[in-house]
Amino acid sequence: MKGMMMKAVMMMVMLMVGVSVQAQDISDVLNSVLGGSGDDAVSNLTSIFSSKKQATKENVIGTWSYTEPAIVFTSDNILAKTGSKIAANKLEKKIQEYLTRYGIKPGAFTMTFNEDGTFTETLNGKTVKGKWTVKDSKLMLTAAGVKSLAVTTQVSGKEMMFVTDATKLLNLFKTFGAKSSSSQIRTITSLMKSINGMQAGVTMRKQ
Repeated sequence: MKGMMMKAVMMMVMLMVGVSVQAQDISDVLNSVLGGSGDDAVSNLTSIFSSKKQATKENVIGTWSYTEPAIVFTSDNILAKTGSKIAANKLEKKIQEYLTRYGIKPGAFTMTFNEDGTFTETLNGKTVKGKWTVKDSKLMLTAAGVKSLAVTTQVSGKEMMFVTDATKLLNLFKTFGAKSSSSQIRTITSLMKSINGMQAGVTMRKQ
């Protein structure tokens, strides 16, 4: 009798969870599964890629200031995997450590995109100039001493994410003026390569 009651209770719980999952946003579900506010919780720095949010030549123009790291998954199927969330959480922390080490922190790093296709970066009072364009929905950045780089963008209101895959992340940071730290970069790229469809970079806010 007790066994039958236990099975009935379990069935009710499963049904309730099923309804709850349909009603909640995927990130809310993952948060509850992973324990809420712990190290594995879903971060607001993490987004799902949307082709509708890619930058255009018009909305890139202006001055943007660094706010925080950014992580973008190519689909919510990848984001739904527990391993992906754990890796993303660790990656955010590693990227922030790396950027902070080289002076890229809120208020210290800005990028100004001009209508003539040039851009100016300012990092801790030092200025670097380069060229930019939008080609095939990618933001193309070219700076002195750095190979031309195709960056994936996501624009939402006054915020724009600049992200790329593991193979190009170091070049993205070099474009921003950050020096190389082989050990930290190896850790960061290793985390990214472990999850196919993960891109990382920075979030900038329009001034």
